[in-house]
Amino acid sequence: MIELLGVGIQDEQKAWRLRKACARFHRGTLSAVVAGSPADGAALLDALSGRRIPEEGRVWVTRVPLMRETRGRIRALVGEATSTAVFVTHRSVLWNTCVTRGTVLAGLLRLPHRCQEQAALSALAAVGLARRADDPLVALPPGDRLRVAVARTLVRRPAALVLRGVDAALGADDAASLLGMLGRLVRSHRLIAVVSLASIELARTHAERVLVVAAGGLVPDTPERQPQAAPAARQLERVVR
Repeated sequence: MIELLGVGIQDEQKAWRLRKACARFHRGTLSAVVAGSPADGAALLDALSGRRIPEEGRVWVTRVPLMRETRGRIRALVGEATSTAVFVTHRSVLWNTCVTRGTVLAGLLRLPHRCQEQAALSALAAVGLARRADDPLVALPPGDRLRVAVARTLVRRPAALVLRGVDAALGADDAASLLGMLGRLVRSHRLIAVVSLASIELARTHAERVLVVAAGGLVPDTPERQPQAAPAARQLERVVR
């Protein structure tokens, strides 16, 4: 589980992007974060993934508190897959999945070990790309390249996955397909997954849980069950529509 306890995050001018945020992200669940400001959503994901330490409150990842001394451990527990991942596009999908540590260029100097290949093949099967393992990466469309980035992250066996701006990086159809795959993946592998999205409709369709960042607060997108969420949710919808 990832837990936020009274988390506050400031911007460069010391204004609060988020204040007194409390939330829990459970294993086997795909959660979506939708923010009126992309920077607000990015700040939250930075805290979840150990990229930054909040100005107040505490983030816990599988019972490990995020502190300066534990940032490296948190970064190992929370894997990030990005649309800007560095690949060697003329090499195979399998080869690119095997390269998980250091730079990709360093990987050019060696062949992956057999155990790495087996882990990479299992990861590619988990994201639906087992049949493309021997294809050159350049042959894959953007949506499948992001799946390779997810597979590369899975090889490290993280406890959680973070993906940013999925629908900004991909078209609506590719984003929906990727989110459907992620939902199946987190349930079968008992992972925690948190994605940031611009579209609240896409989030509601594919995520089991939707959290809204608006007016400096973090609230569940369930106004019919949680009346206190309604003002922030309405404010967000005015922004994203």
